[in-house]
Amino acid sequence: MAKGKKIQLSFRSRRDKETGAEVLRLTPPHVICHRNYFYQKCFSADGQQLIFGGAFEGHWNYYLLDLNKQIATQLTEGGGDNTFGGFLSADDKSLWYVKNARELRRVDLESLEEYNVYEVDEDWVAYGTWVANSDCTKLVGIEIKKSDWSPLTDWQKFRDFYFTNPECRLIRIDLQTGEQDTILQEKRWLGHPIYRPFDDETVAFCHEGPRDAIDARMWLINQNGSSLRKVRQHEEGESFTHEFWVPDGSALYYVAHKEGSAHRYLCSADPQTLENRQLRAIPPCSHLMSNHDGSLVVGDGAQHKTGNIDLNDPFIWVFDLHKGTQKAVCQHNTSWKVLDGDRQVTHPHPSFSPDNQWVLFTSDEEGMPALYLARV
Repeated sequence: MAKGKKIQLSFRSRRDKETGAEVLRLTPPHVICHRNYFYQKCFSADGQQLIFGGAFEGHWNYYLLDLNKQIATQLTEGGGDNTFGGFLSADDKSLWYVKNARELRRVDLESLEEYNVYEVDEDWVAYGTWVANSDCTKLVGIEIKKSDWSPLTDWQKFRDFYFTNPECRLIRIDLQTGEQDTILQEKRWLGHPIYRPFDDETVAFCHEGPRDAIDARMWLINQNGSSLRKVRQHEEGESFTHEFWVPDGSALYYVAHKEGSAHRYLCSADPQTLENRQLRAIPPCSHLMSNHDGSLVVGDGAQHKTGNIDLNDPFIWVFDLHKGTQKAVCQHNTSWKVLDGDRQVTHPHPSFSPDNQWVLFTSDEEGMPALYLARV
């Protein structure tokens, strides 16, 4: 019985060669371990515990890591866990995750009992990351028609899939009753559904696909399916990526980039007025996430092309929007490669600890992907 199994880890501390920052490696470099998606809750409110995905059993399961004792407790068992999309509940008592692209499950962290709260209809498949509202009473997700779905195990398949115009629906699930409503259904690839924090009326989602092909990426809709609105229209050669809500709900942040330009810009959109503002120029980061009020933003420097030159920014960056400063915290040095048919597992996906003192990220710099904490 693997569930409940405890694994004694031993954290490794080092100083970053470039920045001098303290960096802790939390998991061993010979087992694939990765953090969840960067805007999903992974830390307990007190910052003492952390969920992550680990392949200690040969397939990925969820673990709860006690940062003081350096002990990881296995929360789920068997294959089929989506170890990117899971999250801790608002009250820190449960883990929510999707199993076998079909079942939305809740794990009680005390008893480790597991409850199947919602099952995807036979003709559909659960896609991507499903996100709860602030008090964890409901959740939004995307389902793709089973007959239209295919596994996206590399970036070429990701690109090709866009042009098939898969039938998708943006759904809402009541986490108490398991009841499901469809908010929007289209023959178009939809992704990234996110409730606006502290405002259950407003849901953000995206038109998923290659940057150069999609019409306009970011959209808002009311949870009853009314008032579909575009956050910002792309200009020629312009793309927007990795939008996320500031955790206090005050703004939607995203990155804007023009083809062939070396510059990327952190931007914000006002959820009420849809006024878009450019906040600052940033290095080429792949994923960004902010602290609670959006005053600090962390990003992972990435591989990028400027004209015909291939570059790679290996740093974790922190931007202080009040002071207008940026700082390279440490090098993540991840490879960004597709591993075991997964496009995400080597991505850093950085975010702040609840006290803003640390940044959590994934990197395969020392072998297999592992979890790291860097002191800000």
